Amino acid sequence: MNNLLEMMGIASGDAVALGFLTTVFLAVALAIYGVSALWASGSSVRRRIGGGAVAQRPTGRTESLSFLEEASRVPPAFSPIVRHFVPTDMAKISTLRRRLVCAGFYRPSAIGFYYAARVGLAIMFIALFAVAAPVISTRIPDQIVPVLGLAGAAIAFYFPDLWIAFRTRSLQRQYQDGFPDALDLLVVCVEAGLSLDAAINRVGQEIGHAHPAIAENFAMMSHELRAGGTRADALHNLADRMGVDDVRSMVTLLLQSEELGTSIADALRIYSDDMRVRRMLRAETKAQALPVKLSLPLGFFVFPTMLIVIMVPVGIRIYRVILER
Repeated sequence: MNNLLEMMGIASGDAVALGFLTTVFLAVALAIYGVSALWASGSSVRRRIGGGAVAQRPTGRTESLSFLEEASRVPPAFSPIVRHFVPTDMAKISTLRRRLVCAGFYRPSAIGFYYAARVGLAIMFIALFAVAAPVISTRIPDQIVPVLGLAGAAIAFYFPDLWIAFRTRSLQRQYQDGFPDALDLLVVCVEAGLSLDAAINRVGQEIGHAHPAIAENFAMMSHELRAGGTRADALHNLADRMGVDDVRSMVTLLLQSEELGTSIADALRIYSDDMRVRRMLRAETKAQALPVKLSLPLGFFVFPTMLIVIMVPVGIRIYRVILER
């Protein structure tokens, strides 16, 4: 084993340190995965309970919709972290809340988890980097080690922002692909005699298997209407949650049709056809851009391989002819 490590250029002490770091990394990863699995299972259980009957909340602590009230309930040991890293400006909190909602995080506690993830990831990286610094310093100059540590801590601190942006783009692509189908079902329900509110509720129930993100937004809109909210506010909230221009245009179309007294079914049918055409145009645009995107891998990987396969036999034959002479 030591001979194998020497052949690979790794000392025995470095191998022990690398093994320890790998064990620590796997332990942290498994812990994070376990916590996320428990959180997801708890959310699914609460969702099933909420769908069947009204869940009885514990009398000890009720969840508040106010983020500042939730932040004030942290343990005293974490209060300095909350004061330094969690903003109290309601404008910043509102902007962050909108970003989290567009990314699919609807719970009031999502803001606290966001700041906890930023600080926790940065501290975790610093701790792991402090353990790995002796091994890293043997491979690179000592002046670069602190720079790598600061850069890695900054990346870990801002990683939740990157994850939120990635998740938002992913959800918006799902909305753009599935919303024409939802509009078609909405047209069928309205033409069958259902009201717009009942049609939205029905579509949210039927489209859940194909497009669960859209079904979840429609379900929240139905809950808002049942709670006594106006249709205009519910539609505007739907557009804000999805963050897609097509949905905003559809909301404007529905509100104008309701104000002018025109047929909502006809307006939805025309708009669904238009959205389907735009979806086809987006697919054609991606198909037309595919040859340009394939040129780089073809030029760097496929073409040199083909050139080697073609030219190596020719070179070998030329070499043999020269040796025979």
